[in-house]
Amino acid sequence: MPSKPRMNAEEAQDDAQELPMGKYFASSDKAVRDKAVDGLKQFLVARGDDLLDDKELTKLWKGLFFCFWHSDKPLVQQALATDLAELLLKIPSTPASLHFLKGFWDMILREWTKIDVHRIDKFYMLIRRFVNAAFRLQLRENWDDDCCDAYEYILTRPDGPLDPDDPKHITSLAYHLADIYLEELEKALDSSESTCPAPILDVIQPFLAFAARTPVKASVPRLQDSVFQPLISALKPATSEEPPAKRRRLSLGSSSPNLSNVIARSTLDHSRHYPLKTTTSTSTLDSKPSQPTEIRKAILKAILDVGGQSETREHNRKKLFAFWKAATAEGQTDQTDWDAS
Repeated sequence: MPSKPRMNAEEAQDDAQELPMGKYFASSDKAVRDKAVDGLKQFLVARGDDLLDDKELTKLWKGLFFCFWHSDKPLVQQALATDLAELLLKIPSTPASLHFLKGFWDMILREWTKIDVHRIDKFYMLIRRFVNAAFRLQLRENWDDDCCDAYEYILTRPDGPLDPDDPKHITSLAYHLADIYLEELEKALDSSESTCPAPILDVIQPFLAFAARTPVKASVPRLQDSVFQPLISALKPATSEEPPAKRRRLSLGSSSPNLSNVIARSTLDHSRHYPLKTTTSTSTLDSKPSQPTEIRKAILKAILDVGGQSETREHNRKKLFAFWKAATAEGQTDQTDWDAS
């Protein structure tokens, strides 16, 4: 299927003129664009629980796409990306914030093929800012089930960025999400005052589901390198007398992300996808951080379970089982210590 033609500046300006406030979002004058974004902040905050309808949301995000598309200077791009992502936390209603986030991902998926090679990096940066803000939103809500369910749905729904069943799926988006996911979770945990630990199995569930059903054979190794292996390596029990920091550097390698907050502030309690029989937690607020060795066993058990599901593609099953076997042997994990039932 031939790719869609790239958009030039004149076409972007013409399309933007059709939108309410579009001429302001897509203005070549930064001061005009900034004023439009400030007005949008006030507008969204004032709406409170009142959600934009889908048509309004689509028009809004099309305008914001042009606004970001026209921001060419690096510092301007960074500031605008941060301002747009921070709207998730300024909107007073969590359902409204999540609705705004859904509109963001709809825009990214709709406009992705129009982004030229000179602008792709700044849109990768914009995605990174929104991933971080989405984690901070869930932290603010103490990993509330409804909030986390809604975020997972935004990522994995039909036509979502991690929908493995979409024949038109944009693989580069899924890979970029995988590359930045744990790093942005680490940053969000580090910046948050919340003491509520992250339900780590639920946090990585979108990638477990994607790894099971993706038809692209290269995807599972990519997810293993970006998501599963860094976690498993960071959680590996100490086997030497080296100081912990040095052991972590040796285990993960210099290019691996620092996941110290992820490891220290993750829990197996109150998991929506992998509930424990032994948990005493009745809500996310009651959850306590789990031991790294137990988290490691649980992640490997989840990978094993996903590999054994009937809907898992055979080529993915083999890779998931091979990863589980190698990681289990490396960490000398005793699977009998984990209740498989």
